[in-house]
Amino acid sequence: MPTILEVDKETGEGLAFDFPLGWEAVKYDQEADAATGTPAGFYRSIVSDKGVKHIRGMDIVCRLPGEPQRLQFIESKDDRKRTMEAGERHTELYETVLRKAIGTLAGLTLAERLGDSSLRPMACLSQRPVIEVVLFLIEPPLAPRPRQSDRNELRRLVKEESKTTLEQRLRAKLDLWGMPFHLYNLTTRPPVLWQVRDLTTS
Repeated sequence: MPTILEVDKETGEGLAFDFPLGWEAVKYDQEADAATGTPAGFYRSIVSDKGVKHIRGMDIVCRLPGEPQRLQFIESKDDRKRTMEAGERHTELYETVLRKAIGTLAGLTLAERLGDSSLRPMACLSQRPVIEVVLFLIEPPLAPRPRQSDRNELRRLVKEESKTTLEQRLRAKLDLWGMPFHLYNLTTRPPVLWQVRDLTTS
């Protein structure tokens, strides 16, 4: 079972993404790690290295087994410790997911042209695979306010509406690009085809 970790190097907190047998999965934005001897991945070492700016890459790229070819681009965002208002965070997320999706398309096109071995299963864009974009999002909790239940309920509803708007905006834009979009989280909307473990609570 392929497993990819999205972990904060300083705290050790993060998420483990477990994919089914038969899936090909790669940490697309892999940075070099001197401690473990892990080299930087194709995106870090070839695409965005040495002054290339504004090119972003998704966290994980997967190829599902079977035919026709089917890829998933996965972006993981754990915002539990962020204090930015939901509207601002969701605007930032909207822009980030779109930039990373288009940047990953460009990177895979280049990887296919160069015959990069580390991305060979995923670098198949000339075969016109189905590409799904996934945002795995953990939201910060709402701070409780005693004796203001009505206000808390209003804030909860505003937060939920903001999340719905984020999902609707991303789905509408990515549909124009021919890329289905899915939004998942740890609790109410877990992923359908793979699993996520929260390393901060294990």
